[in-house]
Amino acid sequence: MISNRESARRSRWRKKRHLENLTDEVNQLNIENQQLKNRLSLVINQCHVVWRENEQLRSESIALWAKLLDLNWNLAAMQSQ
Repeated sequence: MISNRESARRSRWRKKRHLENLTDEVNQLNIENQQLKNRLSLVINQCHVVWRENEQLRSESIALWAKLLDLNWNLAAMQSQ
């Protein structure tokens, strides 16, 4: 009978340790998950900044191409006179 009690006690202890280990792992994974969310948020914000800069550069490029085309037309008109 003592053997059964001891076996049951050890079994409860193992179960408790297992539960504690799982709880620790869950806590670690929650921390890692939050860190990854924070990094993702930062990357998304940086992506938005780069996207806006890209749009601005694209707009400036279109304006410069239009100006260059206009200058080329003026130069061609001046050379044909």
